[in-house]
Amino acid sequence: MNRRQWTILIVAWLGWVFDIMDTALFNFAKGPMLKEMMGEAAYRVSGAAVEGRIQMLFLVGWSIGGLVFGILADRWGRGKTLVVTILLYSALTGLTALCQTPDQVMWLRFFTAFGIGGEWAAGAALVAETVPADWRARASSYLQSAAAFGPWLAALANISVPAGNWRALFILGAAPALLCVFIRMRVPEGPAPARVPPNLRLVFQDKALMRNLAVACGLGIVGVTGAGILPFWLPNLVEQAGKMLGEEAKRDFLSLNTFTLHIGTLAGVFVFPWLAQRFGRRPLFAIFFVMAPTMTALALAQGPNLDRLLYLLPLASFFSVGVSSGFVLYFPELFPSWFRATGSGVAYNAGRIVSAPIPAMVGMIIAQRGGDVIPGVLIASAIYAFGLIALVFAPETKGKPLPA
Repeated sequence: MNRRQWTILIVAWLGWVFDIMDTALFNFAKGPMLKEMMGEAAYRVSGAAVEGRIQMLFLVGWSIGGLVFGILADRWGRGKTLVVTILLYSALTGLTALCQTPDQVMWLRFFTAFGIGGEWAAGAALVAETVPADWRARASSYLQSAAAFGPWLAALANISVPAGNWRALFILGAAPALLCVFIRMRVPEGPAPARVPPNLRLVFQDKALMRNLAVACGLGIVGVTGAGILPFWLPNLVEQAGKMLGEEAKRDFLSLNTFTLHIGTLAGVFVFPWLAQRFGRRPLFAIFFVMAPTMTALALAQGPNLDRLLYLLPLASFFSVGVSSGFVLYFPELFPSWFRATGSGVAYNAGRIVSAPIPAMVGMIIAQRGGDVIPGVLIASAIYAFGLIALVFAPETKGKPLPA
């Protein structure tokens, strides 16, 4: 790895750190924000359902952004697309601080997600094309470690502002826009595609490419849905388990639990690619898809308990979020250069359209159960069974070069 390659990896990592931080800031802010907008009594009755609807539209926006900006990254260049997407999600996150109603929040989160979804596709393609072949596994670990560092930054922001001051959290989320100046100065556009198709119909004429795209979308639906379950509903689990705590105590415990949760994430994103290099991509995906719901069930089976949330959820996160580093490694290996960012963006983000109703479903289950979060979380975790089905058709890419 030379200095240029390290610079590109670090810039892509920072973009993804702030991307994930934005998502985590909303998780911290959603409870105080909706209590203020709806009132305490209305929030207890239907707050989880409103949260689920907001997250559903957010995932749809993430899907659209991943598809649109993945295509643009193959046309404009990777560096230019990184700048546009980071500016988009930074500016709209800051504007969320001005919202007065849940509907305003919902639509701003929808458009914020355009930038978040697009940033990953451009960054993953740029890193895959820049680092040496024998560094791709390590680079995918470094890049996806942002899934831990982003929530940690959000947790630090959460404990640095007064309890319930959700507007300040969104204002802090506008800071990543400053990163764009550095990107334009230091990051190249990446190598020119080997060939640019006149339209996407070429994809449908290639059976092997269509199979790889279907497999990647299946894995993306399962992995991305599963990775979002615990981080999004953790504030609700802490609220349910810590009813006797004051607001500041709950805020501090939620921040602490976020740190411990993503210790498991950090370990998982480094372990998965290392093992995948030794044993293959498919076996590792299968193991993680089995263990993620198993560990979640063990952590929640006896009801919400603060100690179990603190000590057992990191084990669940090791598998549920750790598997995401496999996507950074595996997806670029499935597609030729002219379709790499587009295919990765479709696989990682367009699958969210299929998974988008799940948060709304979970929120309705929680509301119907009088605020009991656990049944909804456990039902959503059943999504991993579909990942095992997708693996039956997945090609093994261990030891193979990127498609030309």
